[in-house]
Amino acid sequence: MFVDACVIISLMAGEQTAAAYEIELSQAADPFTSPLAAWEAIVAMSRPDQLDCPYTATEALVVEWLAERQIELREPASPREVLSHAVAVAEKYGLGKRRLSNFDCFHYAHAKAAGSPLLTLDALLRETDVEIRPA
Repeated sequence: MFVDACVIISLMAGEQTAAAYEIELSQAADPFTSPLAAWEAIVAMSRPDQLDCPYTATEALVVEWLAERQIELREPASPREVLSHAVAVAEKYGLGKRRLSNFDCFHYAHAKAAGSPLLTLDALLRETDVEIRPA
């Protein structure tokens, strides 16, 4: 199961959605995320309303948090396939306000390339052909 940045942020920040994500992660056989998703979480968690600390300090916390939960930080087996999926989903659903973000496109692409469900809150990603969790 691909774990997107919003999940990392929700769980680390103890947001309202965290409980549903914990249930999904406890049942996931092989949870993983990408450096890009981790980067997005690091930027968000570094903000003053979150951890309020430098990116390097937040990076250490996010990487440790991922390791404690056995969420593997990994690159895709086929970067070219991930790129193709990201381009295709952007073309089909659009980019920008009220559309998919660049991060959304790559989170989708990682899950699609791995043949894995995508753990996310993003409503727009539910319209795609990738299995989304929680259901």
